[in-house]
Amino acid sequence: MMITRKGMAPIAAIWVVVGLSSCAVNSQPAAAPQQTTTTQTAAALQHSEFASLDSARQAVARVIGCDDKPKTDPIINPDLAGFTAEYLVCANRVQVVWFKTEEAKNAEHQLHSDSAQPLTIVEGGNWMVVDMSEALNEPPSGKDLRALAQELGGNFRYVSGVGPS
Repeated sequence: MMITRKGMAPIAAIWVVVGLSSCAVNSQPAAAPQQTTTTQTAAALQHSEFASLDSARQAVARVIGCDDKPKTDPIINPDLAGFTAEYLVCANRVQVVWFKTEEAKNAEHQLHSDSAQPLTIVEGGNWMVVDMSEALNEPPSGKDLRALAQELGGNFRYVSGVGPS
């Protein structure tokens, strides 16, 4: 296939745009690296907080409904380097987690982020709601965690379950 002089003009124009774009990117100063904990602390200030585990569960129950007497116990994580969270079951496979300290929240956040199992999570300032249905190979809980995040000022996220690399 032979390219004529007419066909070269559009190709040359594309290379000029690509070249200028890369110059613009290279001329911008590099952003200063930020620590993850700093970003999480700033994000936490924007999210709602609760005075206790019970008040967090009540707020969650108003939005997505919680069982009066859940049929399961919380899946309680071991002490995470001395930081502990408090847990209550909202519904089968869905639990509410509340943190007294930022260290406990960060440890729990890291534990879920490194999960080898898929999880659906809503994070607030000092609380978290975790739906473990998919991780346990169970039917969906039917709880709308996206609506919960929006209503309570939390952050919705899905951990795909690939774990750390």
